[in-house]
Amino acid sequence: IKCTPEVKQEVVQAMGVFQDFVAETCVNYFERYRRTSHVTPMSYLSFITGYKSVYTENRSKIGELVERMNTGLAKLVEASKSVSQLSVELVEKEKDLAVANVKAEKVLLEVTANAQAAEKVKAEVQIVKDKAQAIVDAIAVDKAVAEEKLEVAKPALAEAEAALQTIKPAHIATVRKLGKPPHLIMRIMDCVLLLFQKRVDSLALDPDKPGPKPSWGESLKLMSQSSFLTGLQNFPKDSINEEMVELMKPYFEMEDYNLETAKKVCGDVAGLCSWTKSMAVFYEINKEVLPLKANLTVQEARLSAASEELAMAQSQLDAKEEELNLVRQEYEKAMGEKQALQDDAEACKRRMEAASALISGLSGEKERWTKQSKEFEAQLGRLVGDVLLASGFLSYSGPFNQEFRNLLLDNWKNELKIRSIPYSANLNLIEMLTDQTTIGEWSLQGLPSDELSIQNGIIVTKATRYPLLIDPQGQGKSWIKRREGNELKVTTLNHKYFRQHLEDGLSLGQSLLIEDVGEELDPCLDNILDKNFIKSGSTLKVKVGDKEVDVMKGFVLYITTKLPNPSYTPEISARTSIINFTVTIKGLEDQLLGRVILTEKQELEAERVKLMEDVTENKRKMKELEDNLLHRLTTTKGSLVDDESLITVLSTTKKTSQEVNHKLAVASETEAKINEAREEFRPVASRGSVLYFLIVEMSLVNVMYQTSLQQFLGLFDISMARSTQSPITSKRIHNIIEYLTFEVFRYTVRGLYESDKFMFTLLLTLKIDMQNGRVKHQEFQTLIKGGASLDLKGCPVKPCKWITDMTWLNLVELSKLPQFSELLIQIPRNEKMWKMWYESEAPEETSIPDGYNNALDTFRKLLLVRSWAPDRTAAQAKKYIAEAMGKGFSEGVILDMEKLWEESDQRTPMICFLSLGSDPTNAIETMAKRKDLECRSISMGQGQEVHARSALQKHQSQGGWVLLQNCHLCIDFLEEVLLTLLEGESVDETFRLWLTTEVHNKFPINFLQSSIKYTCEPPQGVKAGLRRTFTNVSQEQLEVTNLHQWKPMLYAVAFIHTTVQERRKFGPLGWNIPYEFN
Repeated sequence: IKCTPEVKQEVVQAMGVFQDFVAETCVNYFERYRRTSHVTPMSYLSFITGYKSVYTENRSKIGELVERMNTGLAKLVEASKSVSQLSVELVEKEKDLAVANVKAEKVLLEVTANAQAAEKVKAEVQIVKDKAQAIVDAIAVDKAVAEEKLEVAKPALAEAEAALQTIKPAHIATVRKLGKPPHLIMRIMDCVLLLFQKRVDSLALDPDKPGPKPSWGESLKLMSQSSFLTGLQNFPKDSINEEMVELMKPYFEMEDYNLETAKKVCGDVAGLCSWTKSMAVFYEINKEVLPLKANLTVQEARLSAASEELAMAQSQLDAKEEELNLVRQEYEKAMGEKQALQDDAEACKRRMEAASALISGLSGEKERWTKQSKEFEAQLGRLVGDVLLASGFLSYSGPFNQEFRNLLLDNWKNELKIRSIPYSANLNLIEMLTDQTTIGEWSLQGLPSDELSIQNGIIVTKATRYPLLIDPQGQGKSWIKRREGNELKVTTLNHKYFRQHLEDGLSLGQSLLIEDVGEELDPCLDNILDKNFIKSGSTLKVKVGDKEVDVMKGFVLYITTKLPNPSYTPEISARTSIINFTVTIKGLEDQLLGRVILTEKQELEAERVKLMEDVTENKRKMKELEDNLLHRLTTTKGSLVDDESLITVLSTTKKTSQEVNHKLAVASETEAKINEAREEFRPVASRGSVLYFLIVEMSLVNVMYQTSLQQFLGLFDISMARSTQSPITSKRIHNIIEYLTFEVFRYTVRGLYESDKFMFTLLLTLKIDMQNGRVKHQEFQTLIKGGASLDLKGCPVKPCKWITDMTWLNLVELSKLPQFSELLIQIPRNEKMWKMWYESEAPEETSIPDGYNNALDTFRKLLLVRSWAPDRTAAQAKKYIAEAMGKGFSEGVILDMEKLWEESDQRTPMICFLSLGSDPTNAIETMAKRKDLECRSISMGQGQEVHARSALQKHQSQGGWVLLQNCHLCIDFLEEVLLTLLEGESVDETFRLWLTTEVHNKFPINFLQSSIKYTCEPPQGVKAGLRRTFTNVSQEQLEVTNLHQWKPMLYAVAFIHTTVQERRKFGPLGWNIPYEFN
């Protein structure tokens, strides 16, 4: 730890003193509140362990914050230096940029000149290109026409080629060998000679055949050429002219010049006949195409010349383009250099602006961080004492109430001061151990927002031992359930699968809540509570009974009890962190206020809850933003000014921070308005809180008087629902308070013994008057204690012998109140009148001397009567109750079994507290008959549980009532009964469970808090006795006969019965034996 060796030594000593202080406080706490708590050596070891873990956690947290803030500040200083350095760099860069601009301009002029020259050449080339393109287009048109016309000749050519394919060289050779060939062959060959443009004999008529004489000799010469057949196949068709066709015409016109005749006459070379004819046909078509072909040749010659011209122009253009590219490259290089310089200058400028923005944006933070960094450094120095207080608080303060917790802290601080151990004088443990965001979340999860509850929340979450909550109202349990959500497994020590639940929680790493334990815990929990975990490889194991179970990360154990004042053994105190979760007056008042607002001003409460959620969320966002900013500042590599994203983060942080601050400011205003509107209904919540705590205090009178917060909240809600509505808020508040007070009075008094009813009613009246300021605390103390704490020797001398010593002490104490300051002087001065008043039969009905009769109100008269004549206090108190609260409160409440039944349901048992001679069995059975329901009565005792189980099972499913009598004889069985009631799946609506019991210290609190309680004793007072008697007389019984003597006689019997009942308080006086006239 960060401190000098001397301080360290003092810390060691202080730890022992802290333990001793707590031991003394436990004794004082017991003497004051009768609540047991223990400290053991194990508590001390837990304290030391807690100190180490809290110190390590806080030192690491604060150390990290210091480091982050210092790094952030160093980065800011570095950024400031960077700005001045960057401004110098920027001037140099701007000079270089100016030189680069000049160079770029010069190159640009060259580029422009070369580009113009290139454009000129390009235009000339384009003219040549266009010219060549025109020729190409003309050629394409002519070609298309020629091809179209030649398409027509294609069949003839195909026919000629087909004909030629049939002729083979052997066939030609055969023809050549003929001595005297057929005349047709010779004519066909003449046509071939004409087509080949070979010489033919001079024209002479053939003597054998009509027509010219064939030139066979020339034909043989042609045929003897080896290339004859090839010549036929590759014949230049364009060489055929009109003269050739004219010469062949006579031959074609001859009757036998056709393919069929040729095939018959000359077989093998008949194809030449078809070929010659096809050539003539082709010519007729081709003679139109020939001029086009001639034109094409001319055009192609022109195109060739144009292409040469284009090539020359293109080479010139390429040269120019090459020149232009070189200049362009030079220009681009110059521009690149210029751009690089410009980018560099802009980046420099941007970095400068960014750094300036960063410095300006963080100027406020810088100041705050500097201050905070110093504060954190100082805090690290004081941590040694602060953690001592915090770990002492976590280890020891759980069982105590707020007053004793503060007392412990004050004593500890004094000890630290004496031992010169540094600590924060204004240390706030809540702020040290948690944050506002977490508290906000707890509040939304149902934890009351008073200081004690928040401290309890911290101990539950931070203590080194598993928490055991003293939680009679179930608030802590409810908070834990909502906090843990679905991950939480809930069980009880009596649950049949308790061991399984425990093992599952350990091995699956789940949270486990063991609810409603008594004053002893299951021994199988010992190793878990002591955290006797065995390391096995990388996992932990623990012995649960005789079985080893894995302990997974995430396992947390919560234990709660409903006992309001349990007395745990030192072993349990050492093993667990006992926390007193009993609801505080302030905490309950705030809850009830929320409940009133939710009913009366629903939208207001919804708005408040939404506001709380938003504020919690916004505060979390603010913390995240600052953490993120500090994280970015500290993790940025190199200079801050190079990290542009940091500026973005900063601007986002600033913007969001402003929005969040604005939202928080608006939320603060809205909260003030909401609270103002809520405060209007606070009197209802205050009254509710006073009533509840009075009911809770009644359990100190009798252990059976247990009322759960849930039952009280039910009454509270009923009061709001049933009280008279009014548009005027003040009137509506008055109506709720009146209804609530009487409803709670009626409900509570019904479950009290007659001997306690009057005390409760008087306390109720006094508490309400004290809350309203009509009765002061000193006056209340005087009424309760009188002069019991005074010593006769230390008091003024008693002036009259007829005044008893006790009475005189009471009067001395009374004279300390301002209204009675002259009383001790007035008594001897007017002794006769005072003696006469004191000795009168009913002083409370007689006029009080010395003008007190008119000067005092009923309560102050009560104080005077209590001091003079304690035996007449009850009579005067009744007058005080009637005046302060109304007649309904002073007359008491008569038990109405019908209403009791109406209030109950199939899952709410009704318990009658038995007293001597009072038994509700007849009344219950009579009512069951009236409602035509079966009522099964079982008198509990040894072995009766089997019959009770059977009856419960039967009537829960079939309907009807079960009456378990004398349940104080089967305490252990009652837990099972409650479980059957609450967890039974389908229970008939007509089912009711009635119980009777005597007072028993071990009676399950859960059962009492889940049931409607009533007593069946005769009420005190003749009037109340008569009312009780007539409550049991029905209208039919009143009108059973017309005789006029019937009703007076009935009244006389009721009156005698009541009188006899009233005389019970005198025991056997006037009777042979004590007897209950029930």
